[in-house]
Amino acid sequence: MKKLFKNYLYDFSSSEKKILATMVKQILRQIEGDEKYFNEIRIYKSLSEKLQSSQTPIKLTKEEIKRLELQLSENAKVLKGKIKRSIFFLKWLYKPLLNQYESILNKHFKD
Repeated sequence: MKKLFKNYLYDFSSSEKKILATMVKQILRQIEGDEKYFNEIRIYKSLSEKLQSSQTPIKLTKEEIKRLELQLSENAKVLKGKIKRSIFFLKWLYKPLLNQYESILNKHFKD
């Protein structure tokens, strides 16, 4: 049965906040200055401010949740592909990040 009302309050640990804040900063660096991404820039800036605040739990909008979930799953998919094609050393570097992304996804965004 699907829930009618979803909780938009997220209680991220400090390490989860740091990972998400870093990811959001990277996204902003890539899309800032491009007018066609105006709406995404607004959403990611809001996310960045919320993740850097000391507020707990963090209240996210539906748009912010969708963007975070989509970005985390896309990043995890890309990392899985890189791990399959990489040499041992790169696998060793990518694996913890993949585990962190999947952990956040499973803990906070999967029903």
